[in-house]
Amino acid sequence: MQRQLVLACGNTLRGDDGVGWKIAEALEGDPALSAVRVRIAQQWTPEMAEEISGCDVVVFVDCSAISEPGTVSVIPLEAAQSSVGSLTHNVTPGSLLAMSLELYGRAPARAVAVTVGGKSFELAEGLTETVELAIPRAVDAIRQLLS
Repeated sequence: MQRQLVLACGNTLRGDDGVGWKIAEALEGDPALSAVRVRIAQQWTPEMAEEISGCDVVVFVDCSAISEPGTVSVIPLEAAQSSVGSLTHNVTPGSLLAMSLELYGRAPARAVAVTVGGKSFELAEGLTETVELAIPRAVDAIRQLLS
C-alpha cells in the first residue's frame, strides 16, 4: 500500500488564502481516504521534510495568487536544485522535496501541487464565492490523484 500525504497550507485570516484549510478539512472527513495522512499548517516548514521522506505520494495544497480566481490547477513537482533557500521564511514544495532527499535520502515517487486561484487576500476570515465554489473540484482532483 502506498503511503500518501496531503500537506495543505494557508492563512485563514487572509481571505482566499485559507482555501487550503477548507480543502484539507473536506479530505479529512472522506472515508475513502482514511489511509491518507492530511496535515494543515499556516506555512510549509523544514520539519515537514522528514514526514515527506517516508511517503510514496505527496500532494501540496495551497491558494495561488497568480492563477485566475477559482481555477483549480494540478502541477507535477520535482525537488529543487538546492534546499539552501528553504531555511528562510519561504519554504516551497520543491525545497521540501530537496530536503527530503538531502537529509533522509528519499523523496516521494510522485509529488503534485493542487492550487486554487484566489481573488482576495485582504484581512478576512471567509472565502470569496468564486473560491468557495472551486473547493469540490479541488477535492475531486486530489481524490483522483490518490486513487
